[in-house]
Amino acid sequence: MKLIENHLGEIFITERYIKSLIAYNVGECIGVAGMNGYGLKQKIKSLFRRPDKGAGIIIKTDVNGDLIIDLHITASYGTNISTVAHSIEDKVKYALESETHVKVRRVNTFVDDMKA
Repeated sequence: MKLIENHLGEIFITERYIKSLIAYNVGECIGVAGMNGYGLKQKIKSLFRRPDKGAGIIIKTDVNGDLIIDLHITASYGTNISTVAHSIEDKVKYALESETHVKVRRVNTFVDDMKA
């Protein structure tokens, strides 16, 4: 998905790795009860198989090659949703930029459900 060149050569980072890194960091945030599948395709997949780690994560690239990430989550009941969303956005952006050196332009967090 993403090709990075440095003084040692070329590094190819797959979308699967980026999604697993995002899923791990979102799962570490307080107030997140889980990730939600998005769209009809993922919802049908979840009926027949166990959900994958990339469920609820949409990765897009803008014209400059920067990433735009959409996250669909379930929040824990009683948490401040705004604080949870900002925490997720900051943590995901920092993790991706420090681990992969890929520029993240924006992280959008959508709270689709609440869980007690």
